[in-house]
Amino acid sequence: MKKIAFLTTIFPQNKDYLHTFIESLKQQTYKNFDIIVVNDNYEDFEEIKRLYDSDLNIIELKYSDTIAKNREYGINYCISNGYDIIIFGDSDDYFANNRVEKSIELLERYDIVVNDLSLFNDNGVYEENYISYRLNNLSLLDYSFIRNKNIFGFTNTALRLIDVKSVNIPEDLIAIDWYLFSILLLEGKSVIFTNDTVTYYRQHPQNTAGLGQINVQTYMKCIDVKKRHFLTLNRLFGGYESEISYLYGLSDFDIAKLLSDANRDKLLWWELI
Repeated sequence: MKKIAFLTTIFPQNKDYLHTFIESLKQQTYKNFDIIVVNDNYEDFEEIKRLYDSDLNIIELKYSDTIAKNREYGINYCISNGYDIIIFGDSDDYFANNRVEKSIELLERYDIVVNDLSLFNDNGVYEENYISYRLNNLSLLDYSFIRNKNIFGFTNTALRLIDVKSVNIPEDLIAIDWYLFSILLLEGKSVIFTNDTVTYYRQHPQNTAGLGQINVQTYMKCIDVKKRHFLTLNRLFGGYESEISYLYGLSDFDIAKLLSDANRDKLLWWELI
């Protein structure tokens, strides 16, 4: 039997969000998995563990560092402890009850599964199957699809750990999910997209990493994210000089024009520029 980890990180956050997250894991159709929680200073987690102790196997890793290093620590824990599969999920999101089962099923044939996102806020779900506007179910993907944008989040992906070595995520990166999955796809890992299961992806007010948002703040964040991302990949692999030159050459006038011309629908992460 495969050893399955559902990996998340927590931090001081809304307790109701965390309960919703864990309740959705309790309702999964496939039950034989561990929940690995990297706890960065969330103080009341023992209470939550006691509440769900009879239903879920929760392993708490107390660790406090940067966002990148917290993620790195959790991934490397799973690798070094012999897990066969990591399923990623953010602790303020929740999941369709077949997400674990569907991820395991598809990972029999592919190295990486990326599933659809439905967007919600405190008023409820307002956009179903967002990525399916851009991809058909069971589409096979390669690096070219995410060279200049991203759909691989630490809340809608699952990874088969065969031949995956320990990871080292640079601390200055912002889009660490994009970086990690770029590396994996550049190494030739196979990927399939599915909308047969879904992550309910919480949209926070003033969230500059949200999907489909177009304003000055999201443009500036996108430029910063991409500069860091492409500089790092260029150091490792080369071949990103044109992207770097373009980003550093953008003037205030260029950004204003991009903003005024922006009318694309269903933008993916970091696709604005």
